[in-house]
Amino acid sequence: MKIVIPGGAGFVGRNLVRYLYQSRYNMEDVVVIDYNKEYIKYVKKYGAHTVNADLTTAGEWYEEFNDADIVINLDAQLSSPDNELFYRNNILTVKNIIEAMEKSSVQRIIHTSSASVLSEWQDDYSRTKKEGEDLVVNSGIEYCVIQPSIMYGPTDETNIGYLIDFARKIPIFPIPGHGKWPRQPIYIDDISNLLLQLTRNFPKNRIISINGKEVILFKDMVKTVLKEIGGIKIRVFLPLKLFIFLMMAYQKIRGSNDFTPDQVRALTTIETFKEEPWWDEFNVPFTSFNDGVKAMVNHKELI
Repeated sequence: MKIVIPGGAGFVGRNLVRYLYQSRYNMEDVVVIDYNKEYIKYVKKYGAHTVNADLTTAGEWYEEFNDADIVINLDAQLSSPDNELFYRNNILTVKNIIEAMEKSSVQRIIHTSSASVLSEWQDDYSRTKKEGEDLVVNSGIEYCVIQPSIMYGPTDETNIGYLIDFARKIPIFPIPGHGKWPRQPIYIDDISNLLLQLTRNFPKNRIISINGKEVILFKDMVKTVLKEIGGIKIRVFLPLKLFIFLMMAYQKIRGSNDFTPDQVRALTTIETFKEEPWWDEFNVPFTSFNDGVKAMVNHKELI
């Protein structure tokens, strides 16, 4: 089965390609299209056919969809101070992917949306992800849309990966507010397993809420991370406004733009999403948060 993965060199894509390799999938049938040349090197070492292309612009990359059996769309803009980037990478790319599929008569797509489209807190990310999701649903192509909550695992540079990196560098870990923000994290290998199962047992024209089996408070997630890293680490609870100010200052010092104030506010929304036992339906053993963090901290590359 030939699989085309737009955005397949990002966090989810890198781990999916590694998982396919571990599962002895025929890597000659895996096509990754991505704009990031450095990330492409990662998936290429696992034997995937790679194409460096800008998915926001129609081009020769459309030809990679010829003879494809299914598309797994992982392309997304997660964070940006510029709304234009959200539009281009969460909406325009979806339009182009649908057009490429139509030109090559590809009938099926697994589209990765986000649990944020269901959230009470709506920002540019969640709004554009919802619009991209709607484009897929109304395309006339057979679809399966998944709406995963927070994902974490090897090569994660945001979410839990950001926490681990921060905790390794600084002994004091700031937590916004009281820290009692419920989250439903999912280990990335569970998502990769799910995606593989969906290609084999495609649930036609379904939107599936993909949330963690466990509901864990943010402060307890941090506690688990600090325990796994080891050493003397202290959690400090800060008022939300002060936390945002310090986070932005820290990013300025680092020269990064990993988080925006909107993302921090979304982090501190008290809500959980409905439980839809996808792990049972698709026979995916669920990884506990404790085991997932341990595997993430101790991860070693296969190649």
